[in-house]
Amino acid sequence: MRASRTFNIVYAVALILVGAALLAAWLLLDMASLWEGFCLGAGITLLAAGIYVAAAFVWKGSTDASGTEYWLPSRDTGGSAGPLPGPKGGGQP
Repeated sequence: MRASRTFNIVYAVALILVGAALLAAWLLLDMASLWEGFCLGAGITLLAAGIYVAAAFVWKGSTDASGTEYWLPSRDTGGSAGPLPGPKGGGQP
């Protein structure tokens, strides 16, 4: 199940805003080293995660340029891809 378009946009914006707020707190507030490091690390991580979510949403879709949906193996076999093939040669390693 794919997340809705609105959810992806709100999720990406929220991650970016919280990350920016933590970086702003790191820059503006004079804190002890533990909290300073927390704000810096979490801010950069959340900014990177927000950019990743936004880029993945823009870059990846469920259809190609012609509007055809991507092929999934599970659609051909009724929902199950079946057992995986065994090792070649049939013997024990």
